[in-house]
Amino acid sequence: MSLEWKVHTHGLFREILGNPKCASLKIPLNILLDILRKVAKRATEINDAELNKLMIRLCLYSIANPDDPEYDPQAVSKILEADNE
Repeated sequence: MSLEWKVHTHGLFREILGNPKCASLKIPLNILLDILRKVAKRATEINDAELNKLMIRLCLYSIANPDDPEYDPQAVSKILEADNE
């Protein structure tokens, strides 16, 4: 298995929007976050293994988001390590 980067999308947005110099980005970033949430919802409906891995790497699934009560690092590892058949 190769190491792949993960991005805590919600945390990244929180950091950017918490910077007063980035106030002009509030609306477009909130729109982007809303679209990403919809993409994640659709991805769960499609349930494609590779798409699930990407959504997890972006922390867009609750099980992959350390700030979410449903966070499950064991499930995340299992999904990310699964081979496609």
